[in-house]
Amino acid sequence: MEYTIDHQTTYYYPDSVYESYTVLHLQPRSDQNQFCTRYVVDVSPRAKLHSYTDRYGNEVQHFAILPSHDTLSIVTHSNVVTLLEHDPPEPVEATRTLLENDLQLPRLYDFLHESAYVRFTSEIESFWHELESPGEYIGSWCRNISRHISQNFAYDTAATTVRSTVNEALERRAGVCQDFAHVMIAVLRSAGIPARYVSGYILSGDSNVLGADASHAWCEAYLPPCGWVGFDPTNDLIINDHFVKVAIGRDYKDVSPVRGVYRGSRHAEMSVNVAMDVLASAQQQQ
Repeated sequence: MEYTIDHQTTYYYPDSVYESYTVLHLQPRSDQNQFCTRYVVDVSPRAKLHSYTDRYGNEVQHFAILPSHDTLSIVTHSNVVTLLEHDPPEPVEATRTLLENDLQLPRLYDFLHESAYVRFTSEIESFWHELESPGEYIGSWCRNISRHISQNFAYDTAATTVRSTVNEALERRAGVCQDFAHVMIAVLRSAGIPARYVSGYILSGDSNVLGADASHAWCEAYLPPCGWVGFDPTNDLIINDHFVKVAIGRDYKDVSPVRGVYRGSRHAEMSVNVAMDVLASAQQQQ
């Protein structure tokens, strides 16, 4: 599938701000499952963009605006081709034995331990009582964890904020895709399974799809012999060709789509609009 993605983030300041510095994780990745054919960033007020590749292979842009301004608009335009199957197979062949003998395991330290948003707390320990033991077949177990979160947590944009912890999501049994991804990551890591946070987009072709109105988030687990396998606990899906991956990290803090600092107003309002569309067949062929 080939998609066009327009992502607009606008900040409104009641009082003018100045010396603003902004970092973007908005460029879709190119890897064995997808490739980004076009990526353009428009910033208003105008600013010179600088780019670098971070420790996880994400393409990052940053810029500074020194003069005073009362709005900041960031618009990205992307074209992405996805190569995954629409109905990917479940990783039933993944086992604990294969994971423990995998030569890559020592390099996955970051995805096996705690991070800013992922803590092994007593609440996570209590949550374990609801879950079956992972046993030998960890691929099927990961699928069951995704399903359990999807069925037992309510999607509620008012329940949490971008700074909410795993404990808050567990206590309220509610949140958004970021929270559900963090919960699943915490469970998998505490079970000795490498897990990482993924930001991106999901096609909203189905009215029942949750999280398509802005950036989406899900979890990837390292499951030999399958490698990294994506699970979306918000929609209880294995990641397929309807998902576009933007960035990977330990948790949301590593890959927040837009973050920054500035001098001036203590408050700001933010609006985010995402439009993800499938290119017509003729355009895809061209």
